[in-house]
Amino acid sequence: MADGRDNHAESRAESQLKSRAESWDGDGSASVSRLAWIASGLGLLLFLGSVGVLGYEGVTRGNGAPAISAELEEVVPAGSRWLAHIRVGNDGGTTGAKVQVEGQLMAGAEALETSVAEFDYVPAGSHQRGGLFFDRDPRAHELRLRVLGYVEP
Repeated sequence: MADGRDNHAESRAESQLKSRAESWDGDGSASVSRLAWIASGLGLLLFLGSVGVLGYEGVTRGNGAPAISAELEEVVPAGSRWLAHIRVGNDGGTTGAKVQVEGQLMAGAEALETSVAEFDYVPAGSHQRGGLFFDRDPRAHELRLRVLGYVEP
């Protein structure tokens, strides 16, 4: 019985050595499968593409001030109050920090109610979302949005 197990273990070890030997080329270097070459090529393309995009952004993006805008997305009830969802965008060349947006409910020239929201960061070329709470329904009045200011980070 012991001889049968030893023979089986020896034949398995020989087959492993043989398969390892077949994976080496005649000059002593490991052969690389076609799939490995394709995967390496794709990885190189992804890397070079990432470097290219970052380089392009670094060269073309200006160093100008943030160009921050605010727009109303929708108004929804929020308990006994109303929530105006807003979207703040920065089309400028640098990030704006502590961006303050004011919303005023207007009845003609009179401001009925004012709400302010602050956004920690609005990076260049991005958008952030937030909300303004009001006691009156903003859909029944004119909602005037205005960016009050920002800080350079």
